[in-house]
Order: sequence, then C-alpha cells, then structure tokens
Amino acid sequence: MAAATWLAGVSECKITPPVGAPLLGPIQRSKGIHDDLFARVLVLSDGTNAACIAGLDLIGMDFSTADEIRRGIRRRTGIYTHLLNCSHTHSAPFTIPWSVLGWNWFIKEGQTWRQEVINKVINACDHAAANLVKVDLRCGRTDVQIGVNRRLPTPSGIVMKPNPQGVVIPWTDFLYVDDIYGRPLCVLFSHPAHPLIVHASSNLVSADYVGAAVQEIRTHLGASVLPIFLQGCAANINADPLRGGFNRAEEAGKRLAAAVLAGRERSERIPITPLEVSHRTLLLPLQELPTLSECDIVLREAEEKLPRISSNKLSEEILWKLQDEIDLGQITQDGDDDVQPMESQPWWLYDTVMCLKDLRSKAATAQSRSVRFEIQSIRTSDTWSLTAMTHELFAELQLWYETVAPAHCNILLSYTNACESYIPPDSALLEGGYEAASFPCLNGASLRYHYRLAIKPGAERQIQDALRSLWPTAH
Repeated sequence: MAAATWLAGVSECKITPPVGAPLLGPIQRSKGIHDDLFARVLVLSDGTNAACIAGLDLIGMDFSTADEIRRGIRRRTGIYTHLLNCSHTHSAPFTIPWSVLGWNWFIKEGQTWRQEVINKVINACDHAAANLVKVDLRCGRTDVQIGVNRRLPTPSGIVMKPNPQGVVIPWTDFLYVDDIYGRPLCVLFSHPAHPLIVHASSNLVSADYVGAAVQEIRTHLGASVLPIFLQGCAANINADPLRGGFNRAEEAGKRLAAAVLAGRERSERIPITPLEVSHRTLLLPLQELPTLSECDIVLREAEEKLPRISSNKLSEEILWKLQDEIDLGQITQDGDDDVQPMESQPWWLYDTVMCLKDLRSKAATAQSRSVRFEIQSIRTSDTWSLTAMTHELFAELQLWYETVAPAHCNILLSYTNACESYIPPDSALLEGGYEAASFPCLNGASLRYHYRLAIKPGAERQIQDALRSLWPTAH
C-alpha cells in the first residue's frame, strides 16, 4: 500500500568537548574552541516505517558508544533504523579506538563528556521523532571536488601524499526536505573527503570544512534550516589542502555549500511511496596473528627507539605534556621532507610500543578474529536511496556502487554506527600503504586501531555481495 505522505522531524544539539580534551589531528590537548561541534538529526517517515539519520561532528564512534545510542533511540522512539554518521573531523577528540594513549583519555578522563554526547543524541532523536510534520522530498547531485586522493605510488611503495591521478568522488549528493509551503526544513548533503584542512595546524576544536559548509547553507536559506553533512567513502581522500588552516577550510566549505545550493532548482521530486528499510551484518576476517617471537622482535626494535627522557617512570600525563609542548608547525603526518615526521615524536613512539604490547597479548590467545561490519539502508522505490556502512571505506567502493545502486539518486556513506578499522579493497591490500598495511609495518593504520591487524583479502567481495542483496528486486 502506498504511503499517504512524507513526514519529517529535525533537531540539533551542541556536543563540543571540554577544553583540554586531546584532539586527534594535532595529537595535543585542545587549547580552545574555534567553532562548536554539533549533532544534527533528521527523522524521516512514511507514516509506518521510519529512519533516524544523524550527522555528528566527531571523528567517529566505537561500537560500544554507537550501540548505546541506538538502544536508547529504540527505547525512546520505537525506531529501529539508525544512521549515526560521523563527519570524521580530525579537530575533535579520540572517540574511535585508534591508538592506546588517545583512546585511554576517552574511556577514562573523557567518560563524563562521552555520556553527555550519548544522552544528547538520544534526546535529539526523540525530539525529532516527536515533532513530525508533513514534507516534500527532493534529491539531486551536483559536481564539486574539494578533496584529493592521498595514496601516491612511488618506487618504494604507496606513500601518503597527494595523487592528482588517484580516484576521487567529484560530486555532492543531497536531499532537500521542504515543508508543505515549499520552504526548506532540512538539507542532507554528502561529499567524501577527510575533514583535515585544519588537522595539525591548530589545537583548537573545529568541525573543519563541514562546519563552514553548514553555516554557508544557513546564510542563504535561513537560520531555521538544518543542514546535515554526511561523510561518504573517504578513507583514501583528503580535503585539500592538508593542514591549510581555518581560512582554507572555510573556502572549501563555501565551495561545497555553493554546489548544494546550486542543485536545489534542478533537484528531482521524490514520489510518496513506502519507505523500505534493509539491514545487514557481516563478520570480516582479519589477517593471521603473528607469533609471539615475531611480536617480540618488532617490539624490541620499537623500544630501542624510545627517547631516554627521564629515569622516572613515564605516565600518560607526562607524555601528553611533552606532546603539548611540540611546535605544530614543525611536524607532519603526510611525509613532507621539510618538517619533522610525527613518527619521531615521543608520544607516537610510546603509543607504538603500547599498541605492539596489546598485539602481543592478542597473539598469546591464538584465536581467529574478525571485524563486525554493518549496513543500514533506506529506499523510496526507484527514486532515492541512502545506504550507510561502518568503518573507513575507500572511494573505489562508492564508484562501484554507482553501477549497481537501486535508485536514480543514491547516497553511499561510511563512518556510520561505528568506526573501528579501515576496510581497503583487495587492490589496496596488495599495494600496502598507511590505510592498508598490517603487521609488522609500524606506520599502518591497522596497528593503531584496536584490532591491530588489517582485514584479509576477500572482504571487498563480501561487502559487494551484501550491498547487492539489499534490494534483490532492483537487479
């Protein structure tokens, strides 16, 4: 039976962390707030089925935090489809299990703020669900590019530097939610690019280019409009320029907003049809655990690089103090030749040792392990779909999805409902590089994420098959 009308409710709340929370980009404690962080919520319903879509100015969430929020939303609203998407701004605290030292802050000193975020997001979803109004929906896509591929092939392998010939997603997808008088109530918009134009150029809290884009859309459409940014498959795409500072982040945000605004007049109306929902959960196998002797060899080599700072036992507090004293203008995380690499800093070296010790403890159990992977998807017949996945996914998957997507307008997201690992395609796992390296490489992301190992080749096919199975009648 066809739906009688579209219904929507919106809500927004501030989730800015306390000053002093360590930020992932500079790996220093924040010294202040450049712009606040927000959680923005849209509840969309056909009168029977409903979905809660949230955009959060966070680098991500672990499964424990995301699951607690989702349970709260179910209890308060009865809604079972939740897309909690994080923008992945690097000018925010360690809310993903990346590193040991940064993660320890979140689960210890940062517990009060963590619970505040959980409660505020649940309340925002409840408020949106309790205040539904009749709306019209329009979707579309506009060309824009604010990012660059960050996996550069070199004779010595893949390095993290701009690759102008690499894969990018040169468009923004959007959904306009208008009231019955044709006035915009909410704008969902997505574009895959790491928000790290600020990154290690500042130790101030910021939503990066995402916050600037939201403000620009409101400037043109009115302060009452709720723009919600949703991050796409951006694992191998950086917003450009890396460490460019606040002015460059504002420029990029305004370009993105201009593309979203320009597409409004050309957008396609979404007919009133039942809102279809689909969920999938996979277990993606990790690569084999190293032996204890292999762990010991690499651990010993890492410990030999530790600076002899003091004969006193180092504490996490002392390590953060040392890190806070570092001149951000003299470090890099992308391999520039004219500045000191982050990998030589005391914090990074000690954190590497702690990550290796944790890997050794996992190897001692000798148990096979896997990564939980979730897909949540909503669809309105053949006109529009929104599909969201956990973790950090490469842009190649988003381009592939264009060939099999079920509707005329399709949005594909990662960083949704948890971010605990990179999920590279098989080709990247063969190439290596930061996003796809595994033990014994110490500069790979897999060592930082708490699984400590990369996924096995073949996961790409599992994900593709699961995405195809969401809408079997569409093929």
